[in-house]
Amino acid sequence: MRVSTQSIYLTTARGLGASLERVQEQSVKLSTGKQINNWSDDAPGAASAEAYRSQEADWSSFDRSGTDAKGWLDATDGTLQSMSSLLTRLRGLAISVTNGGLSADGRTAIAEEVRQLRSELRDLGQTEHLGRSLFGGFGDGALETADDGTVSWAGDDGVVKRQISPTVVIDININGRQLFGFDDPGGDVFATLAELESAATGEGGDIAAVQGRLLDHAAAVGRALARTGATTNQVTSAQDAGASAVMGLAARRSEIEDVDIAEAVLKLKSAEAGYQAALGAAAKANLPTLAEFLR
Repeated sequence: MRVSTQSIYLTTARGLGASLERVQEQSVKLSTGKQINNWSDDAPGAASAEAYRSQEADWSSFDRSGTDAKGWLDATDGTLQSMSSLLTRLRGLAISVTNGGLSADGRTAIAEEVRQLRSELRDLGQTEHLGRSLFGGFGDGALETADDGTVSWAGDDGVVKRQISPTVVIDININGRQLFGFDDPGGDVFATLAELESAATGEGGDIAAVQGRLLDHAAAVGRALARTGATTNQVTSAQDAGASAVMGLAARRSEIEDVDIAEAVLKLKSAEAGYQAALGAAAKANLPTLAEFLR
């Protein structure tokens, strides 16, 4: 079988092209650090890597949601702690009112302090986080104060939720209507404090009943604090689990698409050696000139 110079030329050219392509392919992998730079490199591997990347992005979204939830919960916790301190002081004042030897000036001072603490408690009830009421649900505010000083419920029962994992959605707000006792038969905390103020000045009010209701209101704040703490712990656990999941996903994706640098350098050197060998072989071949090849 006769082998023409044209066939030798074409075979040599194809060999040189293939060798150069291998050099370029290994150079790209080494420079990018990726085994898969195009879907055509490894379609199944690229699909798997993309699926892992999508799951990583989902977990990143859950982590941001958890961070937002923590901000809300931290604001709630701080506000509830302040409320708890106020109610502790008010319970002490309610006990002082029962002191039969209390002077008129002393009673007036207690009534004034109760009025001041009641105002502070109302302001705490109106606390906002990032422009949203902490205790008012989806309403613009939790409380409304009439001209005569009466405090009433102005929020709604909307539940603020955050998704912190693929399967966990949590409630992060405290219902202000329940917290302040607007459903209580004995009256809300602000009505109770108004009665305490009256009892302090001797203008009426059942001080024993007031003390009992203050204890109930303090217990409601305590329950809200416990729930807020438990929810915060739940968010922290979900974020820790998410961080572990992201690390695992990143590791599996890296196994698919990242290059082993040492191996990539070795393959590049091998490809370059092959290309140089092909060039040397082509230089020694008796190839036709361009004019001869086209003839």
